[in-house]
Amino acid sequence: MYTPRHFMLDDPVLRRRLVREHPLALLVATDARAPEQPPIALHLPMVWSAEDGDGGALEGHLARANPHLAALRDGQPVRLMFSGPDAYVSPSLYDGALNVPTWNYLALEVQGRLALVDEREAKDTLLKRLIAQQDPGYAAHWRGLPEAYQQRMLDAIVGLRVQVLAVAAKAKLSQNRSAAERARVAAHFEAGTAAGLARWMRELAP
Repeated sequence: MYTPRHFMLDDPVLRRRLVREHPLALLVATDARAPEQPPIALHLPMVWSAEDGDGGALEGHLARANPHLAALRDGQPVRLMFSGPDAYVSPSLYDGALNVPTWNYLALEVQGRLALVDEREAKDTLLKRLIAQQDPGYAAHWRGLPEAYQQRMLDAIVGLRVQVLAVAAKAKLSQNRSAAERARVAAHFEAGTAAGLARWMRELAP
């Protein structure tokens, strides 16, 4: 990912927050059956494990019926791409006429190694970790469901665990513009549909 120094997002806490707020990842991998073919791509919500920093793992699951499952193998290198809030920036928000349009956005890429989780108890534990982060109020409901139903649901999925090997994150938030221009862009976002992007802009202002 091309990232000029002033757009780098280096803080591990903020990187994890970006994934927590925007957990839908694009998983890209070579088809293990046919590496000469174009890579496969899957949209999957992923949760970062509790370890500090940029290490640990990202976890999720996919339907056993998904035909892409056959292309995945234990130990396979994969890439996860997360997209944060984004919005168009009009040159009318800048000082002076000699400016061009651009786009503000946040993005994060993880290079990792895949493990498939298909043992029932391990999948149940993984699923409970996902529920604890995404919908903790549902945990009691899940535990109260009939055992046979729980087992059918677990059998219908395969868990994924991606060990994190490298992380790159970019926050392109007008850091290369003047303070007045940044404030104008943020205010424009707040008045429209990009208030979340404005919040990141104000927090990460130089």
